[in-house]
Amino acid sequence: MKTCVFAGTFDPFTNGHEFVVNKCLDTFDKVVVAVGVNVDKTPYFTLEQRMTAIKKLYEGDDRVEVCSFSGMLVDFMKEKGITVTVRGIRNVDDYKYETTMANYNYDMYPQVSTIYIPTPNSLEHVSSSAMRNILGLKGDIKPYIPNACYEYFNEIIKEEK
Repeated sequence: MKTCVFAGTFDPFTNGHEFVVNKCLDTFDKVVVAVGVNVDKTPYFTLEQRMTAIKKLYEGDDRVEVCSFSGMLVDFMKEKGITVTVRGIRNVDDYKYETTMANYNYDMYPQVSTIYIPTPNSLEHVSSSAMRNILGLKGDIKPYIPNACYEYFNEIIKEEK
C-alpha cells in the first residue's frame, strides 16, 4: 500500500490543505494527515478541534487517517514506517522553506522522499495564518475553508461568544 504523510498544524485546515490531500489521493492508497503540535505557536483551535474538523471533512473515506504528532516529523514517519511526505507549495517562498526542511529531513532519515504539490493560483493567498488573522478581527473565513470544517468551527466560535 502506497502511503504518504501530509503534516501541518492546520490551524485551521484550509481549502489549500484540502486540495493537497485530494491530489495525494490521486496517487496514494492512503494519506496520513498528521496534525502537529508546535510549541512555538499558540493555536487558535485546540489540537482536538483541529483533528475533529479534518475527520468530519473526510468522514467515511478510509483512505484518509487523521492523527497527531509532536516533535520531529521524521521521527513520526519512522515510527509509522512512512517514507513519503507531501508539501503544498503556494509560491517561491514556500518552495525555499520546504526545500530546506526536506534537506534536513533527508539528513535525518535518508529513506524519506518529499513531494511538492503546487496549488492553483486561486489558493495562493490562502494560509492558516491569514485565517487566524481574519478570525481575530471577527471576519468570516467561509470562502477559504472546506464546508465541513467551517460548520464545525462556526459552532465552536458561536459557543465562545
